[in-house]
Amino acid sequence: MTISTYIERDMEARIRSGEFSDVITISSMAEHYSVSFSPVRVAIVIEVEQPLRQRLDVLDGIEQVATALDWETTLIPVPDFGLSSHRRWAFDGMVGRIGKSLAAKAKRRKISAVNVWLNTDAKGLPGVFPDWTQAGKMAARHLVSLGFRRLAYVGFKEDIGVVMQIEGFDSIAQDMAAHRSVHLLERKYSISVDAWESFSEELDQFVDALVSSTGVCVSDDFLSRFIIERCVKRGLRIPQDIAIVSMENEPLVCEFQTPRLSSIDVGYKQVGMQAALRLERIINGQENEVDSIWLPPREIVERQSTDAFGVDDPSIEACLRYIAKQAHRQISVDDVAQQSGMSRRSLERRFKEVVCHTVGEEITRRRLELAKRKLFDVQLPIKSIARQSGFRDSSQLCAVFQRELGMSPGQFRKIHAENHEA
Repeated sequence: MTISTYIERDMEARIRSGEFSDVITISSMAEHYSVSFSPVRVAIVIEVEQPLRQRLDVLDGIEQVATALDWETTLIPVPDFGLSSHRRWAFDGMVGRIGKSLAAKAKRRKISAVNVWLNTDAKGLPGVFPDWTQAGKMAARHLVSLGFRRLAYVGFKEDIGVVMQIEGFDSIAQDMAAHRSVHLLERKYSISVDAWESFSEELDQFVDALVSSTGVCVSDDFLSRFIIERCVKRGLRIPQDIAIVSMENEPLVCEFQTPRLSSIDVGYKQVGMQAALRLERIINGQENEVDSIWLPPREIVERQSTDAFGVDDPSIEACLRYIAKQAHRQISVDDVAQQSGMSRRSLERRFKEVVCHTVGEEITRRRLELAKRKLFDVQLPIKSIARQSGFRDSSQLCAVFQRELGMSPGQFRKIHAENHEA
């Protein structure tokens, strides 16, 4: 086994456990075995002039892997640059937001590359991205679980992630919502005063058309902020009248506004880590595919913008609140019926009419979200997570994960394992 292979396997084990070594590196192993070592030189292509999570978390993930693998890295904050034989610009690989021009240069010089830029104009590069289709499903399920039967999606035109979000959102909304709509806006609102005024007019028209008890899924947090501002000015209460769930979980936006914004953490740090590990496999000749790897979102970070239930039935609202608070216990449909004062048959019929899914499905959904959060704690055994999340045993937990996410709890943990930060 080569030193590089040893370190890669050690790295994967540490990703699963959530631990990263600052002691065992390729160079230290080379020194131990008295062999020569030349570090892999990697360009990290990410524009970092804006302190946004979608850039910095990806960079953090790449750097963690690079440190463990003893890469010699160069951060290049521009989407294109010249390559030459000079050591300063001679790389074994590159990872980041890679465009068409840079991809062509890398190909001519036979430099391995992995992309994390979904909307790139570069073709034929292996990539690692958040699974935006699953994120769209997650957002729609969350709003439906709160009792909202009127759903709306709003995002930007000419964006692959938005197309995927709509696909996921619509796959849930078409079966579980009484009314659904999709609204697409021009993204280039900051290029001129005219562009901003046109964008504002489009946004005003969207908000003016909203009616009370609508759940809104928004493609990113900044757009959500614009929508919340306009809702408040028109007397629409968030979340009592309009519930909003967004994407990306950007703290600078979600935490510092009123009300605070519920948003999906899509796992940008994991994107960076998996992209770097994929580059390592390609450089070592262990992989030559050019397809994309799609990583499931981590979780919905629930805040004030969805802290309400969109149902007019006080009894069903009480049931939803009871399930939300008690799902971690071994509660059953009979327990919910007893709490509501209705017979099980009456509860099942009334709940399905109001919420569009069964009581059992709501209990399972809540438990699944709880289990996903607990999986971030790598010290917790799967059996303990199953019990603490309200599942009967680990077999039931595994069956639900496979059915809902297409993977096991262990696979989900392997992708997302790290010390979870609130």
